[in-house]
Amino acid sequence: MVGATNNGVPTNLHLNPEATQNYDPRAGNFVFERFAAYNFSTGEFELAALEAWSIEGKTVTLTLRDDLSWDTGEDVTARDVLTQFRLMKKMNTSLWDFTESVEQGEDDKTVVLNLKRPSNPEVIKHTLANGSLRLFAYHPTFEQFLDKEAEELQQFKYEGDVVASGPFSVASKSKQSWELTRNPEYYGADNINFAGISLLSRADNTALQQGLMGRELDFVTSLFAPPKIVGNFPDSVEEVTISAKWGYGVLFNHDDPDFGKRNVRQAVAHVINRQQVVDNAGPRTKAPAPKVTGIAPDDQESWLGDAYDSFEGYGMAVSQTDKAAALLREAGYSKEDGTWTHSSGRTLGGTYYTPAGWTDWTTATNTVVDQLNAFGFDFEISQKPTGDFFGGYTESNFKIGAFYWMPGGARSSFPYFPLRWQLTNPDIDGGHNFPEGEQTVPGMDGGEMTIDPLSVAQEISTTQDRATTEELIKRVAWHHNQNLPILGLVAKLEQSWLTTDEWDIPAEGSDDRAIKWPSEWLPRQGQLMAER
Repeated sequence: MVGATNNGVPTNLHLNPEATQNYDPRAGNFVFERFAAYNFSTGEFELAALEAWSIEGKTVTLTLRDDLSWDTGEDVTARDVLTQFRLMKKMNTSLWDFTESVEQGEDDKTVVLNLKRPSNPEVIKHTLANGSLRLFAYHPTFEQFLDKEAEELQQFKYEGDVVASGPFSVASKSKQSWELTRNPEYYGADNINFAGISLLSRADNTALQQGLMGRELDFVTSLFAPPKIVGNFPDSVEEVTISAKWGYGVLFNHDDPDFGKRNVRQAVAHVINRQQVVDNAGPRTKAPAPKVTGIAPDDQESWLGDAYDSFEGYGMAVSQTDKAAALLREAGYSKEDGTWTHSSGRTLGGTYYTPAGWTDWTTATNTVVDQLNAFGFDFEISQKPTGDFFGGYTESNFKIGAFYWMPGGARSSFPYFPLRWQLTNPDIDGGHNFPEGEQTVPGMDGGEMTIDPLSVAQEISTTQDRATTEELIKRVAWHHNQNLPILGLVAKLEQSWLTTDEWDIPAEGSDDRAIKWPSEWLPRQGQLMAER
């Protein structure tokens, strides 16, 4: 089976997930097993490396499959998992946000997490089922880092004798490709009826699209393709869409004298016609957020319940310029020669940053800035290479710009994760400078509400009662709806690609296709097989 990686030349890549620079998840996700997975269609978790998990009070018990082994033929044991979890502690991963210590359970297939406090089961399960969490730490290889600093683990380029826990082992790599072979020691090896996988090095979306058009590739794990391109794919190329829980939004620097003001942020929200952003940037795979809050669009009604209609919509399919103008005048701005200006003489606008090469985002940014400038803002667009783009935000060297408004993936289906993420934004080390502590916003039923949103979000992670969880989520979501730590505009569908001329795959609409990613998950289940 032939796929591709667009993360670089394989000879420059490695398979140490804790060394994120030059780690290649496209190969790693085939080589390392995951603990569990989240089904975006059913909303349920499916276990993989785990036979069972249980959460009682401050104790989480993980039971490994009896038939789980490394490709050396050795059993995967609690020792391996404990080694990995202890290394993850050095890296300050989210597992250790709620874990006090880890230890072996009653046998060598059982691992116990001792929690700092009783924790919400959904938080624990989503953390363990996170798609980037893979079982990689073969103890004889990684034991050496237990007594070393995190930096040494980060510098370890795992590329020699990589020991696999997943369905495929590393045979070789070159400038052209990764070559992976079927791992006969994998518990589901009998489900795989082909010899291996070649992951060809392809530089960008265009190369991946051409690979599907010419049927050079049997699958592409994730690839944005607009309707015009999709129309040129052979009939044997099948699109699989999965909710990304991610999408285009607007990031504000809350230390900025203009965009640090709530009225200005709300004015921006009122001006932007989210439906038009979707229509221009990709209506096949994108949808406007119905309410502006930190909850994924397709989850908003279920979590907000009867309060849903109370949340400000800011005009999803219209530009509410009158409301925006009133907010700006209230904040001390006036319109002079067609441009909004502060009473101090400062023009309301500046440089709007967007990442270079993200083609659909370029279109979204052009639409957003055109709308804002037509209203009287004064923006110019600056496209930044990805590294500079993230670096500028991390260093708080910006006023406003494009950024995703949820962390994405399965975790974002549980509101705790995106609500908290919008406040702390660890992807840019909090470079948006959202203030800590109590915030006062208009109340849901009139008056005012004073809330420490981060503190209340943390309460979500510790409650084990569903009704209490829902109430806390509504309060934090209301704060985000009013105060706009980040402005969420658009949600997207992930596009994954499989082919059917030489491969049998589940039928369209099957829940089996709703785990990220189909090309990685389905072979494990015997549901992506070579035709005979």
